[in-house]
Formats: sequence, structure tokens, C-alpha cells
Amino acid sequence: MNRWPQLTLTDRALAQRHQATAQKQAPGRLTEDDIRHLVGSLDDVRTTLRNAHSEDKSTIYRELRLALTYNPGENKISVEAKPDADYCGVTVRVRGGI
Repeated sequence: MNRWPQLTLTDRALAQRHQATAQKQAPGRLTEDDIRHLVGSLDDVRTTLRNAHSEDKSTIYRELRLALTYNPGENKISVEAKPDADYCGVTVRVRGGI
């Protein structure tokens, strides 16, 4: 007797369970009010950073994985973000891959 159809159905059931679990764990979308509140709450952070000691700022930027570079000729600061994928975000697959 050929077990291939049963194995295929089992694999499909496992894949569907995995997909359902992944969808439950995916974060919900923010509303416009959520975003406005989040951005507004950053004012306290900006004020704190503006008034912080330079060594403290350096530590904070390093912990946030930000690299700041001052360009004196342009009188500008370039900021490079290096987020940690294990900490920031959810990895998902497209087209139903598992």
C-alpha cells in the first residue's frame, strides 16, 4: 500500500499548524493614534538626550546600535542604524514557505 498520500496530508497539516502559529505571533498594526502617541512620547527622550553628558550619550547610542558621524565641512551629523535582527522584528516567509 502506498503511504505517500497520507504522508503528504500529514506534512500539509503540520505546515498549516505552523502557519497559524506564526500568524498568531505576528504583531498587530499600529493605528494612527498609536503612532502619534509613540512619536509624541519621544519628546522626553529627545530632551533627556539633549541634556545628557557626552559620555552617557555615547553609551546610549552604542546600546541602541547607532553610529553617529560628524561631518564638519557640511556641519551635519550622519546616523547609521544597525538593528539586531534577533531583538528587533519578526522574520516571516513569503508565499507560504515554511
